[in-house]
Amino acid sequence: MSDHFPVLKNIFARTEEALNVFMGVLEPTIENAKDEHERLYFHHIYEEEEHRQDRLSVLNPKLDYFIEHNSAVDRSNHEFIRLLQDISLEKFGLHNFLEHLDLALFQFKDTEHETSLQSLRDMTHEDYQTIKSILNELNDQFEGAANSAASIPTDEKENVASHLKVDKYTDTPAAQSSSHSTTTVSASRQKKGLTVGSLKGGK
Repeated sequence: MSDHFPVLKNIFARTEEALNVFMGVLEPTIENAKDEHERLYFHHIYEEEEHRQDRLSVLNPKLDYFIEHNSAVDRSNHEFIRLLQDISLEKFGLHNFLEHLDLALFQFKDTEHETSLQSLRDMTHEDYQTIKSILNELNDQFEGAANSAASIPTDEKENVASHLKVDKYTDTPAAQSSSHSTTTVSASRQKKGLTVGSLKGGK
């Protein structure tokens, strides 16, 4: 069994909780939208994250199975390869979630939701960096089986013009320093633990 799978399981469990909090913020925003543009804007984000919830509900039991059945972790096992590809897709899902949280932070700046959204954003940024590293190692371990062009965001593609990329989502050192996430905040959150209850308490 890959040592990375329990780490991935924790990431996906955290993101499921985070999605519930985030969608809970969006629901009244959609219901009380001031116009159709705002309603469609947040409905689109909500729908994408709801679809991601559906994917995670299918992926997590598969991940549990391979954590429990070491003998099934084999490159010749088509179900295992499908799992690696699903994990790769969820890497892209985390990237999208990061962008959706940044968009929400513009909308909800100086509101009761800003603190909890920022906490979600910091957590998601760290998890995204972690899953990228894990996928690189899984690709090395299983001869590129986890590699999928569909999991590479526009910001990280080599053949995309730079003006179509957002710097803080690329892999450059400048991008890392421009992120909202800081080492101090991250370390503090890891010590205290981040739960749905603590996020709701920050409202």
